[in-house]
Amino acid sequence: MSVVSTVLKDLRTNEKEASREYALLHASQKAAELAQQSESFQKKYQMSFEDFEKRLRSQDKEIFEEEDDYLAWQFAVEGVAYWREKIEQLKSTS
Repeated sequence: MSVVSTVLKDLRTNEKEASREYALLHASQKAAELAQQSESFQKKYQMSFEDFEKRLRSQDKEIFEEEDDYLAWQFAVEGVAYWREKIEQLKSTS
């Protein structure tokens, strides 16, 4: 019996459940990291991502720092949604 199998047996779990818990833990960490990034932008600009996007699109002049922040913020917002969906899928599986 491998060390992993022995530990899982001692923990009264199996490989499938351990894999699900591992994936759930890492997906939750990723969602939290991205949410923190999004909150950082929200504090920096004192507005929601949606309001920032509207403001950015209505400007005549491009401000490169804001464009870069927009892309990073968009990545964070979409990433949070993606990982939260994966978390819900993991929670609903057994």
